[in-house]
Amino acid sequence: MKFVTLFLVFSMVVLMAEPGDAFFHHIFRGIVDVGKSIGRTVHRIVNGQEQKKQALEQEQALEQALQQEQEQQEQQELERRLFNRERAAFN
Repeated sequence: MKFVTLFLVFSMVVLMAEPGDAFFHHIFRGIVDVGKSIGRTVHRIVNGQEQKKQALEQEQALEQALQQEQEQQEQQELERRLFNRERAAFN
C-alpha cells in the first residue's frame, strides 16, 4: 500500500508540472546533448587515428628519403674512389 501511494504521489508530481516548466523539454534536450557529445567523441577518435596514420606515413616517407640519400652518397663515394684508382693507373 505504501508503494502504491508513493507511486501515485510521484506520478502526480511529474504529471502536474506546468508547461512553462518545460520538464519534458529538459529531458529531450539532455538526450540530444548526450548524443551530440558521443558523436563529437567518436569524431575525435576517428580523426586522431587518421592523424596517427598520416604521421606514420610521413615518417616512413622521410625514412625512405634518408635511405635513398645515404645510398646516393655511398654511390658517389664509390665512383670517386674508382675514378681516383683509374686516374692513378693512367698516370
